[in-house]
Parts: sequence; structure tokens; C-alpha cells
Amino acid sequence: MKRILPAGLASLALLAAACGSSGGAAPTPATFGHKTPKEVLTGSLAAAKKSGSVHFKLLGTSGGKTETIVGDASATDGREIITAGAVNIQAEVIGGKAFVKGNTGGLEDQMGLSATNASTYAGKWISIATTDAPYSSITRAVTLASTLSELQPTGHLTLTATTTKASQSVIGVKGGLPGGVTKGVTGSATLYVATSGPSVPIVFDAEQDSSGTKESDVGTFSKWGQPLNLAAPTSAVPFASLPVPTTTTPAG
Repeated sequence: MKRILPAGLASLALLAAACGSSGGAAPTPATFGHKTPKEVLTGSLAAAKKSGSVHFKLLGTSGGKTETIVGDASATDGREIITAGAVNIQAEVIGGKAFVKGNTGGLEDQMGLSATNASTYAGKWISIATTDAPYSSITRAVTLASTLSELQPTGHLTLTATTTKASQSVIGVKGGLPGGVTKGVTGSATLYVATSGPSVPIVFDAEQDSSGTKESDVGTFSKWGQPLNLAAPTSAVPFASLPVPTTTTPAG
């Protein structure tokens, strides 16, 4: 699904603040020994993948606007609730089936419905079949692999000093924005990972400047490895039965 702000996280993230930094080599906890920043990042992503699931909250700000993405993700299932101004929309993927529910603004902006049709179906679950155009973008957006792909600083990586984030001891891997260099966009990102137990991601912190427009993104991650406890809606309107939307394929 398209997310409102062009966030470093939001394709997660959601979809989707300020970045911690380190000017050079920093002391590292014994947990990481002599590992390079790349090894710390790779190990954290591996630990995250092994855990199998996560709860997250992403906050993006840009040009005075804010976007919040709250979600749960596993290898196959997931859920996201996106709120940005007058836009609110929720997507779920459960057992290979996808569902969307939103307010009028959410269905217009994210699903391409006309204002009239968006008003008609606001607050109602809409089922998205595998053959429907939005299916691939929705499933890609809410699963764990997609979330993790949006957390990876790129380019030259450095380690921050050990600090505390979300009440946990962490060390940060700092680099360029996820996705690499984009013309006209500058910025940096730091992924803070736990220094004890599984070295899973705890906080993602990034900021960017695009032609003078500044954006900040912060993501917090918790409940690694816990069941998602998602339940499919008991009734939903098939997407294929809706009037033809003005835009049939939401951007990913």
C-alpha cells in the first residue's frame, strides 16, 4: 500500500525522526566483540528474521504533516494502521487473505476510490483477492521481510556508542538512508539494536532533506517473537464488486 509520507521507513514504515550519530570508532559492548558495523547490522537482521514476528510503531514528520503507522508483522501475516491527517486506513493479511478498512479519506487516498464510493464503503472491511490489483502491494507492505528491508542503513557504516533507547541498552549502526542515494535527497539513518539477548532492532532513527523539505522518521520495535493474534473479518465486501476505482493499483 502507498504510505502518505515519502518516509525512509515507509516503504513500514510506516510507513514511514532525528538520527543518532557517531563521528568515528566508538566503544562497543562485549556482546559484539570486534564485529564490524556491517556484521552487527547483518546479525541484527538475522536475529529479527529468526524471531519471526514483531510489533512496531512508526512516526514520520514532513512539512508540518505527521504520519503514524502502527503494525504487527510476521513472515506471512501482518497488520498496519496508517493515520495521516484526514486519512485513516487499516490493512491485514491473514492466511494468504488480504483485507482493507478505512475512512473516506483513506479509501480515496490509498485505494483510489471516488469520494462518493469512498463514503459508501467507509468503515467496511473490503476483501482483496490474490487476483486483485492491490493484493501484491498490500501483502508486501505488511509482512516482516518488507519491514526489515526498510531498516537497513546503507553506504559507509559506523557504530555509535552504547546508549539507551526504549528503556533498553542498545548500540547503533549508522549510515545512509535505506534504499541508497537518491538524486536531490540527503540524510542519514541509524538502526539501534539490543546489546543483550537476541540483538534485534529496537529503534530506527532517520532524517532526510529533499530539495529543502526536511523529514524525520522514528520507529520503535517490540514484542519480538510473540504471536500476532490476528483474526480475519467475519464479513467483507469483495474488492472486485466495488465500482472501478480511479486508481486501481495503490503505489507500494
